[in-house]
Amino acid sequence: MPKRDKLDRRTFIQAAGVLALGAGCGGSSDDAEPQFGPAYPPVPLTDGKSAVAIVQRQDADDAVAFAIALAGGIEAIGAGHLVFIKINAVHGATLNKPAIVSEHDMIAAVIAAAKRQAPVHVTVGDRSFYQGATQSVFQTTGIGEAALEAGADEAYAALAPAKAPAEWLLEQPAGYEPTWKDGGGIQVMRKIAEADHLIDLAVCKNHDLCGFSLSMKNFVGAIGDDSRQLMHASGKTPETLSANIAVLNGAFSPMMAIIDARTALINGGPDGVTAQRVQTSPGLVLASRDRVALDAAAAAVLQLELSRTEVDEPDAAYELLTTTAAWSLPQIVSAVERGLGASSADEVELRFDDVADETAIEAFFRP
Repeated sequence: MPKRDKLDRRTFIQAAGVLALGAGCGGSSDDAEPQFGPAYPPVPLTDGKSAVAIVQRQDADDAVAFAIALAGGIEAIGAGHLVFIKINAVHGATLNKPAIVSEHDMIAAVIAAAKRQAPVHVTVGDRSFYQGATQSVFQTTGIGEAALEAGADEAYAALAPAKAPAEWLLEQPAGYEPTWKDGGGIQVMRKIAEADHLIDLAVCKNHDLCGFSLSMKNFVGAIGDDSRQLMHASGKTPETLSANIAVLNGAFSPMMAIIDARTALINGGPDGVTAQRVQTSPGLVLASRDRVALDAAAAAVLQLELSRTEVDEPDAAYELLTTTAAWSLPQIVSAVERGLGASSADEVELRFDDVADETAIEAFFRP
């Protein structure tokens, strides 16, 4: 594939023929940026193709803004809309261990991306591992305070359905019965169900039970404790868990999904606190409106990193990730069967921003 010239801010704006102004943020001038900074104009999608943006930039706000634009933008956000940003706040033991929970600067960048579209109400939220207290995780990691300081209107540390039943709804996406029939459906956060727009902010890590935890797996943190218990009780093979992940994703419709792959946890996930932990530094931010295409691309990044990194103590996901093509991984196969996104690499356009590993990522994405 031919090398692309880097699309810097000035070149991008000139090519699009527009000024990068922060819409709905109180006006601007040549000498003063709007409150949430300038935005890149969205790049139109190619007919019949899903777009996955893969960006390599130092500044988180710049990387997220550019990735969102390359992925088609979030211009559907309008004044007064409710925007829910689903982060990853799985547990609190994350000191000096990136790629476990969402990083503060990425949360701030996604908040800014939403706020620069229009005056909106932004909620940043998650439900942590079902045996833990999400409020404690928000405090320990500083996620709650960081979100509010970055301009979020609410940092939502969801309580368990047993403690706050009114904050949860029962949804019955297609295929829910084998796993969730006894529960009457899947418990879904009411705040997500009632939001006008959902943005999915995931980290890039492997998962010892289902291969990886990316944008689709991130929604396990948006279902209630009873539903998560039923999900794990139904079986812990990659195939079974992947099928359940695909089914529960039918309850959610993100307008944009973003993966922070600046650091990748390629062994020892999803908790990332054991001696098996191996992390690398791809330095990437990925974004797409198509979560299946996005996860396939991020899986290709994980596979690339594994191919060039020595892993002394391979975990249970190692063999799966190192012997199975990206589009044949169980989560991707199950999601394709559910019609959640693109059905093959041929339906996806990878849009790179001067990424050093562009050719290698393409090779793993399109074996």
